[in-house]
Amino acid sequence: MIHDAIGIGFGPSNIAVAIAMEEGGYDGKAIFIEKSDSARWQDEMLLDGSDIQNNPIRDLITPVNPRSRYGFINYLFVTGQLLKYLNVGMHYPLRKLYAKYIEWVGSQFENVRYGEAVCDIRLRDVDGELLWEVRTSRHATFLGRNLVFATGRNLNIPPSLAGSGRIRHLTSYHSATKDLPEGASVAVLGSSQSAVELLLDLHGKGCNEIHAVHRSFSFRLKDTSQFSDEVYFPEFIDYYHALGSEKRAQLDRQVRQTNYSAADGDVIASLYAKCYEDELDGKRRVRIHRNTEIVGHEDHDGSLTLHLQDIYTRQTSSVTVDLLLLATGFLDVGRDGKAGLPELLQDFSEIVEWDGSYLNVLRDYRVKYVEERYPPLYMNGLCESSHGLGDAGSFSLLSYRARDIVTSLKLNQSATINA
Repeated sequence: MIHDAIGIGFGPSNIAVAIAMEEGGYDGKAIFIEKSDSARWQDEMLLDGSDIQNNPIRDLITPVNPRSRYGFINYLFVTGQLLKYLNVGMHYPLRKLYAKYIEWVGSQFENVRYGEAVCDIRLRDVDGELLWEVRTSRHATFLGRNLVFATGRNLNIPPSLAGSGRIRHLTSYHSATKDLPEGASVAVLGSSQSAVELLLDLHGKGCNEIHAVHRSFSFRLKDTSQFSDEVYFPEFIDYYHALGSEKRAQLDRQVRQTNYSAADGDVIASLYAKCYEDELDGKRRVRIHRNTEIVGHEDHDGSLTLHLQDIYTRQTSSVTVDLLLLATGFLDVGRDGKAGLPELLQDFSEIVEWDGSYLNVLRDYRVKYVEERYPPLYMNGLCESSHGLGDAGSFSLLSYRARDIVTSLKLNQSATINA
């Protein structure tokens, strides 16, 4: 069978595409391939008390179709949680609740192959038509005319910190901390929202020493003003995409603090209060190493020594911990050059078009090729360098992006039929 569309990954981005296909009248054959056994979302980061940081009705579909049965409010109603949720009175819902919503939506689609990891993607000529060939860990092969790639970005792990079992990225937080010894010592690298959330969670686990290491002086507040948050409007995508790569980079520097290297006021205040209370109790569990970078590390039998350096005074120090957690985020696909492409797409770096180190992605999220003969490749949720901050892991523009991708798929299908 030749599928009209193959979706790689079935997290929020491609679930939104599945909804848009159903509600937008897409009648092509589509299949999604997901390595997890269900439509999970951030299961390693479902921390007690953590919220989603965006308005819950900016969900998988509501902004483009408020009457959809796949909306967050309908999920609460159908599952009998609506009144309880309204009564809680939280500004943003808990991440645990939103994860259940996403899994609930994903479970309603049958054209998903769960528990299969994509091992290889290549191009294949079938009777004169160039198609995508996708091979999975279960030795299955799928052929498709369009590929909708939504695996998420590559982890940002500094090369100098790679290779140690005692250094883990935040995306494996629960797995990394479940067997920590009582009174453990843990370091967290980074100053983002996730970094502060990890510090709070570790504090609740009773760690004796928690080292917060970051290059900035303090944990900075996110810029969450209503005017700044208009970067998460579809109009901003049009404005941003029309700019050249240099102008985009200039604008990125201006709006960066709406999403990066900053945290919400509530978690910063909570961490500060816990540090203050510890002082009153004669403790110092959280130790903040500001203006500091890790310049080296040594693995020992059962521990890890980190060598630190102040970026201004050049003064050095060392700490020994049981675990280092990297709250260093993710690499920008398309902005970090060919090496920044997802591993499964590395072999195609020579046939896609580049603007310097920037991947050239069209407004409908199709990658532009050096030749037009190749089948369409859509980057779903991987286009921050071409479409702006709305593609930086936020739900805010997810439904609009899915609609645009499906509209483009329908146009491709019509063109194929007419040809």
